[in-house]
Amino acid sequence: MATGQSATAGLGFGKAALFASGDFACNLYWQSASLYLLFYDTDVLQVPPHFAGLIYFAGLVWDGLVGLGVGLVADRTARRGSVARRFVRGAALPLGLSFVLLYAAPPVQGTALGLLVLGAHFAFRTCYAAVNIPYVALLAEVSRPGAERARLAGLRMIFGAAAAVVVGSGTQRISIAVSGVPASPSGYITAAGIAAAVATLLLIAVAHTGAPAPAPERPPAEAEAPPRLRPWRNAAFVTLHLAMVASVLAVTMITKSTLFYFKYALGDEGGGGTALALMGLAGVAFVPLWMAVAARWGLRIQWLVGAAAGLGAIAGFAAAQPRSALAMDLFLILFQASASAFAFGYWAMLPDAIEYGGRDNASRHVGMFGIAAFLQKVGLGAAAALVGVMLSIAGYQPNVPQRPETLLGLTAAMTLLPALALLASAAAIALSPLRARPQAVSVKEAARPS
Repeated sequence: MATGQSATAGLGFGKAALFASGDFACNLYWQSASLYLLFYDTDVLQVPPHFAGLIYFAGLVWDGLVGLGVGLVADRTARRGSVARRFVRGAALPLGLSFVLLYAAPPVQGTALGLLVLGAHFAFRTCYAAVNIPYVALLAEVSRPGAERARLAGLRMIFGAAAAVVVGSGTQRISIAVSGVPASPSGYITAAGIAAAVATLLLIAVAHTGAPAPAPERPPAEAEAPPRLRPWRNAAFVTLHLAMVASVLAVTMITKSTLFYFKYALGDEGGGGTALALMGLAGVAFVPLWMAVAARWGLRIQWLVGAAAGLGAIAGFAAAQPRSALAMDLFLILFQASASAFAFGYWAMLPDAIEYGGRDNASRHVGMFGIAAFLQKVGLGAAAALVGVMLSIAGYQPNVPQRPETLLGLTAAMTLLPALALLASAAAIALSPLRARPQAVSVKEAARPS
């Protein structure tokens, strides 16, 4: 069987949906950490915002480094079978347990509290990388380049957005049911336990989807020495990740500021959870639109249209300065439309961008996915750190009315910096060598000897 096409390439809809449900499982964790964790650390545990942001950044960088290591190990042992499936199956339960630990409330304060929170972040990020990187790399095993990967990427996007809806709408409601308030240690840890139970069962099922792809045939001398990994020589990979990091900065700064804006600018803490759920619904609703745009004009044009939509939404927010939950919800829905364009475009282009780099990179999918995830998480962590630092500079104090200059700093975190990041993202994707049919180039490059 040729490299790049596995025994599972012909997955029916049921098995494709089961595989894509792994994104629902991973996003129960990811969305909770993305939407609520910084707010939980600052307003519930009362870790200083700049320290909480730096903890979040450190955890994500560690996540990326672990993921890179997982990818390199997986590529070196790939000849023993589908090591990616074994990683997903073996780390699913530890991941669930570490996620619950993330929302524990240690009975300490000050430096001791910060160190315990940092340790919980590191434990969770280690387990998450050990599951998510191999799961994402399985996309290359179960699909062929081009339209098949784009369809499966779209299905994964829908499952991931559905998880965002569940997390966004359910977390505060569970907390209210348990403790009577939208944000409490007992409420958040209960929500985490429910999510961990569901995600663990799904990931174990996903690890058994289809049959492992046979290792590609190669000469014995080549099998003993893993091919070289040289992503910096791959223009498609580099430009895609410059665009991705910039878009991640924009999206994350707005997302992480949302709960703070609802609580302190609008005086509606409970409305923040509703807004996050609506963003998740928007993510589901707009994926088919971006799939259609990509099918008609290509993924690069689809990305540029998404950037224009995001800039338009930010301009509307800056001009209107929403003072009602309804107006804020409308802005977030419109902005999430652009965010789903970046997420869909990135995952649809990533396998082709990897294979564009020639045989060395194309034959080391897990390692290349590990590098991709590291870069993504650096961007996410940097955005969280920026939000925390900007809040501290503006004089933020948790659980008290904020001064006008603090609210101005919060607004800047949701407008000026995200707009600049979206412009950089559009510029980078415009330079990508991938065009309407990148898979044709990828196959040609992968066939060349290095």
